[in-house]
Amino acid sequence: MNVFGGRRKSAPGLLIATAAAFGLIASGTPAQAVVTTVTDATPFAAAMATGFVPTSASMGLAYACLPDDPATTDADETTCPTAVSDTPMGGFPTTGSGNYAILTSGNAALADDPNSSPGSGYNWGVDNTNFGPGVHDGQTVAIGLPAATTSCLAFDFRFLSDEYPEYVQTNYNDAFVAQLDSLSITADPVTQTVSAPGNFAGGTGDTISVDANGPSAMVDAAGLGTTYDGSTSLLTARAPVAVGSVHTLYLTIFDQGDGILDSAVFLDNLRFETIDPAKCKSLSADPYDGTTGVSLLPGNPPKLSKDLKTLTIPVSCNLPPGPVSCSVSATSSFIPTPGRNVSARTAALMAGTALASGSGTIAPDTNGVLTMKTTKKGADAVKAAIKKPAKLKAQAKQLIKKAKKLRAEGQIAKAKKLEKKAAKLITRAKKLAKQPLGVIKTTFTNSANGVSQTVKSVLKRP
Repeated sequence: MNVFGGRRKSAPGLLIATAAAFGLIASGTPAQAVVTTVTDATPFAAAMATGFVPTSASMGLAYACLPDDPATTDADETTCPTAVSDTPMGGFPTTGSGNYAILTSGNAALADDPNSSPGSGYNWGVDNTNFGPGVHDGQTVAIGLPAATTSCLAFDFRFLSDEYPEYVQTNYNDAFVAQLDSLSITADPVTQTVSAPGNFAGGTGDTISVDANGPSAMVDAAGLGTTYDGSTSLLTARAPVAVGSVHTLYLTIFDQGDGILDSAVFLDNLRFETIDPAKCKSLSADPYDGTTGVSLLPGNPPKLSKDLKTLTIPVSCNLPPGPVSCSVSATSSFIPTPGRNVSARTAALMAGTALASGSGTIAPDTNGVLTMKTTKKGADAVKAAIKKPAKLKAQAKQLIKKAKKLRAEGQIAKAKKLEKKAAKLITRAKKLAKQPLGVIKTTFTNSANGVSQTVKSVLKRP
C-alpha cells in the first residue's frame, strides 16, 4: 500500500468488470484456504440459507475475477468480491457449523488475512452511476426465496471496513443495504447520505455504513481474525413477510468516494424465523422505537418481600434477540386503598409515598425481574395499610366500650351515636380487608433514549 492523494492506494485494478443482467455465471476457482472466492451466486446463496433451498440466485455485476492475487497471504486465491467459507472467523458461521457468505466491495480473498496493514483492498474501477456519481465497486446478489413458512424473514450479518477509523464522517461512507422485491438505492455524493426505500438491514430509516450510529456503529475489529480495521457487532436483519408469500432478497454493498479500501459483510443463517411479530425488526439508531423497551408481565404483579425491604417487578424486554438489552431505571410510589369511599377524581389525585427505586438490565426477548430497594417511609406506609382494618376495628371497640358506659349512665342518645359510628368503622374495616392493599405506581426510564413511562399495578393484601 502507498499514499495517493491523502488516501492509501491498493494495487491498481483494471476495469475488468462489466454490467450484466441478473443470471448465473461461471464459478470461480476454489482456493485451498479459509476463504473460497466464487463468481456463481448459487453457492453464495446456499452458504447463507438455513432450513430451505433458495429458488434462484444471481449477481448484478459479472466481475471477471483474477487468479492468484499476490496481495493475499494464501497461495492461489482468486481476486473476487464474493466468497464462501466454512472456517470460523469474525463470529461466523452463526449456526455453529456449515458455510457462510462474504460480500465485499473489493477482494473477498483478503478477508482472512492478518490485520497487519493500515489498509487493504482492491480497486476494480467500476463506477455504479445508477446508485450515484460517487459510488464505486458495487455488487448486488439477488436471492429468490421459497414461500414463507413464518411471518418473519431474518439473516445474521456483520459489516466490516478498512475505512474505519480514519475516514468516518468523511467522503468515504461505504454501505450495505438489504431490500425485498425492489432494488432502489441512491447515494448523495455531497452528504454521503444513502437512501434505500425498504432497506431493513439497519432498521427503518437507518443505514449500515461506515458513518452509522447507535447499535450498528462500527468499533475496532481487533480480535475478530479478519483484515479489516472496523466492524459492527454481530447483527440480525429482520423483515415482516406474509406466510405463503414469495420474495426476492437483494443484498448490496458498495464503496463511496473511491474504490480503494474494502468494506465487507459476512452473511449467514438466512431463515424464516418464528418470533413475536412485534419483534420482527432490525435494530435501528433507537432500537426501542421511542419506548422504554420494557412492559409489565400480565398476571405477574409487583411483589414486596416479607420484610418489606425489596420490591420486585416482573417485566419483559420487548427487543428481538440480538446484542442490545433493555436497561432501565425505575422509581415506585405506594398509594393505599382509601379507608372510605372517595370519588375517582379524588383517588386519582391522592399523593403516594416514595416506596422504592432501582435499575436493572433484561436480556432481549426475555422476561426478567427488576429488584428495587424500598425506603423506610414507603415500608412504613405499607405497614400502616396492612394494619388499617385492625386499627379501624380497634377504634370501633373503644367506641362500643364508651357507648356501654353512656348507657349505664342513662345517656342513651349519646350512646346510640357512638354505636352507630362504631358500626360504620366495623363495616369499613371488613370492606377494606377484602380490598387490595393499594396501588403501586412505577415510572420506568430508559437512559439510552430518555423515554419514561408510568404504569400502575395493584398490590394485593397479604
